[in-house]
Amino acid sequence: GLTGADLAAGQRSLRSAMQAVADALTAHGFAAHTEKRNNQLRIINNHCPFGDVAVEHPVICAVERGMVKGMLEALYGETNPETIGSIPSGDTLCITAV
Repeated sequence: GLTGADLAAGQRSLRSAMQAVADALTAHGFAAHTEKRNNQLRIINNHCPFGDVAVEHPVICAVERGMVKGMLEALYGETNPETIGSIPSGDTLCITAV
């Protein structure tokens, strides 16, 4: 079975994959960073390059989530990112939890 060390290594590689994704998002105009809260890794976007367009067309958030999912799959493996906060829904930042 999986040992604690295996799980820690898996979490570490997920974290490094998420950091790479956050860096890529930042390069595309998102101000993104990762954080861990309640044993859950999150990507926080403090700035959305789509701005008001995303507010009017929240489907853009699904596109961003799809990008995150695609990049994480390439770097780490199967994940199921979920948006738990978004600017269009009235939050001050966008949070994708994995």
